[in-house]
Amino acid sequence: MNRLTEFQLSQDEFDKLRKLIHKKAGISMSDAKRSLVAGRLRKRLVALNLSSYEEYFQALKKDETSGNGEMQRFIDLLTTNETWFFREERHFEYLSEFLSEQPKAKSINIWSAASSSGEEAYSIAMTLAEEMGVTSPWNILGTDISSQILSKAKKGIYMKSKVKGLSNPMKRKYMMNGVREYEDYLAVVPELKKKIKFLPFNLITSPLPTVKFDIIFCRNVLIYFNQQHKKEVIQRLASCLKVGGYFFPGHSESLHGLYDELKSVAPSIYQKTRAS
Repeated sequence: MNRLTEFQLSQDEFDKLRKLIHKKAGISMSDAKRSLVAGRLRKRLVALNLSSYEEYFQALKKDETSGNGEMQRFIDLLTTNETWFFREERHFEYLSEFLSEQPKAKSINIWSAASSSGEEAYSIAMTLAEEMGVTSPWNILGTDISSQILSKAKKGIYMKSKVKGLSNPMKRKYMMNGVREYEDYLAVVPELKKKIKFLPFNLITSPLPTVKFDIIFCRNVLIYFNQQHKKEVIQRLASCLKVGGYFFPGHSESLHGLYDELKSVAPSIYQKTRAS
């Protein structure tokens, strides 16, 4: 029998695991996520030669003191989300409009606060390069809680079949074709990569950056938090935003009632109206 089919995630085991991911990453898992959690963690049970999710939970608790890396693998497995280049295109159109009004010599700082595998941060970089030039004084911070996904983002290498949303002109200008064993891949050009700094970051607990940002993207991650944690995350991120700066949540994420100093100026686009 295939060992991957042996394991069943009980309600009690699921409750323990979802409380743990909530404690570590602030993510709320509904009962509907039970099969997803079971599927994503099943291979770790096999890899560690464990017989149940309860044993895996105990291994995670031990890792809190021993620090052998399993807790980070656990977080990586339950926080990795799908993304693509120029996702939710209206945000990038608005970004282009904002940048077109800025002096080319102005320093621009943008934070991709849930950057996943890097497509969002590189899309921001391409937009900045188009409007301001590659050598202008702009910089991007890309952060994510998953160290595994950040490793992919830093490499900036993507399968050609996975670059949905990236136009042919953008591919020709900002991506390089792989050769030999990488012929099915595209790589972001070095001039863009050096403008982005990717760092691990927990939206709830990590120390905040000291720089103030012109724009913060935090998209399609708030839906995983409960209302209290949403409020905490928004307040923390907004404190890093310049007065007059913009905050971009996902199209399905409303900030209504979460932070009064962010005013809606367009669908899923908010502007900071006063100092925190």
